Amino acid sequence: MHSSHDLLIRFLVGGTTLIVSISAYFSYQTARKITLEELRGRAFLEVQRGVDEIEEWVHVRKVEVETLAHTSTVRSLDQSVAEPYLKSEVYRINEFFVFQIATPDGSYFNTMVGRSNKNIKDRDYFQKALAGKSNISDPFISRSTGIPLIAIATPIWSNSSQSRSPIGVFNGNVKVDHIVEVVNSLRYGKNSYAFALNSQGEEIIHPNSTLMSTLEKPASSLLKIPDRDLNAIAQRMVNKQQGIQLMEIDGTKNYVAYLPLREANWSVALVIPRENIESQLQFLDFIALILGGLTVTMITVLWRVQAFEQAQLKKSKAAADTANHAKSEFLANMSHELRTPLNGILGCAQILLRSKNLPEPQQYHVNIIEQCGSHLLTLINDILDLSKIEARKLELHPHDVHFPSFLQAIGEICQIRAEQKGILFVYEPPINLPTGVHVDVKRLRQVLLNLLGNAIKFTDEGKVTFKVEVIEQLPADQQTVKYCIRFSVEDTGIGIIPSELGKIFLPFEQVGEKKRQTEGTGLGLAITQQLVQMMGSDIHVKSQIGQGSTFWFEIAIAEASQWVQSVMAVSKRQIIGFEGSPRTILMVDDRWENRIVITNLLQPLGFNVVEATNGKEGLEKAIALKPDLIITDLFMPEMDGFELIQHLRHIPDIPDIADVKIIVSSASVFETDQNRSLEAGGDTFLNKPVQADELLHQLEFHLGLAWIYQQSQSEEQRINSLADSPLNQFTPPSPDVLQELLILASKGNFNAILKLADQLEEKDTNLAPFANKLRHLARQFDEDLILNLLTQYGLETV
Repeated sequence: MHSSHDLLIRFLVGGTTLIVSISAYFSYQTARKITLEELRGRAFLEVQRGVDEIEEWVHVRKVEVETLAHTSTVRSLDQSVAEPYLKSEVYRINEFFVFQIATPDGSYFNTMVGRSNKNIKDRDYFQKALAGKSNISDPFISRSTGIPLIAIATPIWSNSSQSRSPIGVFNGNVKVDHIVEVVNSLRYGKNSYAFALNSQGEEIIHPNSTLMSTLEKPASSLLKIPDRDLNAIAQRMVNKQQGIQLMEIDGTKNYVAYLPLREANWSVALVIPRENIESQLQFLDFIALILGGLTVTMITVLWRVQAFEQAQLKKSKAAADTANHAKSEFLANMSHELRTPLNGILGCAQILLRSKNLPEPQQYHVNIIEQCGSHLLTLINDILDLSKIEARKLELHPHDVHFPSFLQAIGEICQIRAEQKGILFVYEPPINLPTGVHVDVKRLRQVLLNLLGNAIKFTDEGKVTFKVEVIEQLPADQQTVKYCIRFSVEDTGIGIIPSELGKIFLPFEQVGEKKRQTEGTGLGLAITQQLVQMMGSDIHVKSQIGQGSTFWFEIAIAEASQWVQSVMAVSKRQIIGFEGSPRTILMVDDRWENRIVITNLLQPLGFNVVEATNGKEGLEKAIALKPDLIITDLFMPEMDGFELIQHLRHIPDIPDIADVKIIVSSASVFETDQNRSLEAGGDTFLNKPVQADELLHQLEFHLGLAWIYQQSQSEEQRINSLADSPLNQFTPPSPDVLQELLILASKGNFNAILKLADQLEEKDTNLAPFANKLRHLARQFDEDLILNLLTQYGLETV
């Protein structure tokens, strides 16, 4: 019987090992395929980076050419007027080699040679522009200078509305140097290189200069060479296709990533040796080889050493404890490797779920993928956090935060979860809570939400209570005030038996009813305990079966007196206000903690913030005040945010209120609440706790604001240098016009300044230098420089 029992155990263990090995093999093949696609995608992103940089540079040059073509100076087609102006623009912009104006018969003059005896009627860019289309030519070699150039051409239209044909063609020629520099900078490992093709499949940029055109010998098109692979790639590039493909070039296998430009009819390709990409799979192959070898070895040895393994089991415990650190390192590395493709899977699933054309059966299956992937991602993230802590790689990163609103946001999240379960949630903040604190917000939120989530999970009746108490003020440390604060979570749930209290903080240990254990990973409390220990404390617990449990911990938190300034520092340039008249913001929220955050953030910038404590009061104030924008919470007494938005959007007699911009701000973690608020008429959603940069970004978008930044020392020096420039540098307009410009500049009305500058230039060509300078400053939205320019002529600012 004993021998049969041993044989059965060996059979079960060996069979299980074999099944796991087969599953591991197919998982390896899938993981290898996903990893290879990701590596190919990274290589393709290098080409994307270069193309985006070229696109941006070419687009800016195209806009500059079109802008100059619309000036009255260029429209005049008068060489004596236009040539000096265009020469100054060549010097100012410092990107163009030459500007050129051509008449419909192909004759032209430019800033390099003046009036030319040559004719450009045969140039493709000239013909397209004369047909009324702005275009960017293929690189060509200048007939007069022998320099490779790109022509950016656009039609010149008459001011007359009766003229339907261009009166000429204006083009700016740029050297290909910048584009060559960008293409040659593209690399993906050793021996990789990039090249570019024009619309005819000819190499316009290549490390081998002998393959490119010269004035004496045009380059041959790759569309006509016998190499089938290069011919196929060139055909795709000329047809403006994109992709990454493994092919043979010069006798070796290479990946070729290719991508067309939108602004010009060229394509850029990056040639990458195969090993540069696939060598990164060697670690995965090596792990698979080791696992395969271990599987074979385990099946072979298992039948012979079962008794020896039992004896060694006791001795291996000490070795396992020693190897625990190495295990954590391995888990951390593998968690990263798994999370990357899993994030891609979840991202694609969410994209598909948003598709309106996806049939319902497919939506059901995609939803299952998204739910299972989210659960797996949670497990991986928990393992990663735990391994980081054990490997001592996790660090706390404290920063300033408004403490009451931080705690209130946590309370609102748990309030929603409790209401979904049908139990009561109570949050009890102290009166003497510090306003601003310096703490690792992410990790403290993780600890509190974990404890509160467990309490709600294991409570079916009664309530969950969240208490925050200021125990004492600690002795000052280098002028920093610290408080000892106790956080406690009390529930009326099922409780924990005494024998299991010692297990609840162990990794992968889950206590209580089996049906509840499937809802988590068994890592939450282990991570929470270790995070609290990193904060210098421990979690304490007391519990009684059938009556509930209480978890609490105490930590020292430093007070932050300048929390508003800290959260406002969203960029290297400090926002100190905005241009134009003051704007009125209506803040509707039943919690003072949330209202004071918005008020403290916006009032110093010049906003008029009006507060309302519920939807009903908010509706009354909105009708009376007609604010420029409303920020509203969702869950409030008397009238909630959903009802408020619906009322505002259906007030027929007051169109200004019906069209007011509404930002919905809530701590709700449910997408249904967010979608419902937007369907009711909200414009955008702002998560709590509110982040200053996101709030300011939404205000800038909805109200069309132009921020005023605190000037750096270099900017102040630049303004002072303009103030010292000589008065006779420009011929100024009349004093009445200068006074009008001064009024427009003091109001920040840059559009009106631009129009007036154009009018001055049209009336008197002597005013062109002054108008150009004024136009340049207005396009930079630099009010201070404009005022300094005008006050040089004896004017006083208004």
